Amino acid sequence: MQTQAHTQAALQAQLEAHIRMMKQRVERADVWWASLLRTRFEDGAIDVAWDEFVRLFRAKFIPEHVQDRME
Repeated sequence: MQTQAHTQAALQAQLEAHIRMMKQRVERADVWWASLLRTRFEDGAIDVAWDEFVRLFRAKFIPEHVQDRME
């Protein structure tokens, strides 16, 4: 019984660590996007095509070797 409780506690800790990491990544992406809108699209053209967003997002956050495998 103790081993099962220990395993569950370890899994819970791992899950919480993953959630914290994902929150940080979402916050980082949000800051990046807000900054990009202010600098690159400073003319107020906030309507960005989905393809353009995906291209910019991948260039910023996904390593090239991973992008190559995605295609």
